[in-house]
Amino acid sequence: MKSKFSFLLLAIFLIFEMNSCATGVQTRNLMFRNNEFAIYSIKRENLKTKSEKTLEKSFAHPVEISEEKILDVLGNLRYKQESSYGNLFLYVFEEADIKEFASDLADGLRKVKPDQILLIVSKYNPVKSVVSHYVRTGFYIWATENTIEILVGEIQTEIPFDEQGNYYDWSKTPDISFEHTPETNFVLPHASFSFKEVDGFKNKRWLVFNKKDLNKLKFEKRKVKSTKEVITSVDSDLTPEKRIESDEEDSVLPD
Repeated sequence: MKSKFSFLLLAIFLIFEMNSCATGVQTRNLMFRNNEFAIYSIKRENLKTKSEKTLEKSFAHPVEISEEKILDVLGNLRYKQESSYGNLFLYVFEEADIKEFASDLADGLRKVKPDQILLIVSKYNPVKSVVSHYVRTGFYIWATENTIEILVGEIQTEIPFDEQGNYYDWSKTPDISFEHTPETNFVLPHASFSFKEVDGFKNKRWLVFNKKDLNKLKFEKRKVKSTKEVITSVDSDLTPEKRIESDEEDSVLPD
């Protein structure tokens, strides 16, 4: 009898640990997931902010929004990534990625309660090659009486090969801060939204969309990559930091 009780305690502990690993923080409750997308609800009382005036006490939830409008809201977001090699200007989400999770996100917004916000985690491989990495993007989304707001955390963070196949690995995300934090990438300005001011400065990861203007938002068609550009993108994953140019190769003498 004692051994059965011990086994039951061990099983409960393992289940608890798995849920903790999947959400990162025990106060995040999983609402939905598949192999490449997850939705969590988080109670307002569990969100820590430097100033309580930064974030509303309750929200205008649930939210009715179409899949097409989700593409309009998220599809034009671009970000600047700073690196030692220079600056890159990229889209926060691939169009195909948004279209894959738009239906689930719309369902999540219809189910979220007034005392909760949603945490979204998306995993996507834009190249879809055996040698290319999946990347992860995470963000909070919620609504007030007049706005829909998004606070972006990780943007296109590369997932190691040994973690991208296991949900309990790729879904781990660091907490998203409502304060200004030093980052190497941030969202670029766009006419469709404004940045939230925090302590008198614009937080370039906190986006505020006016509900009155949502009907005016339209997804801006992107330039479709050619096959050559995709191949070049894959090749860059395989290329060492210092490439040997063709003239250098010609200068190498055979043994």
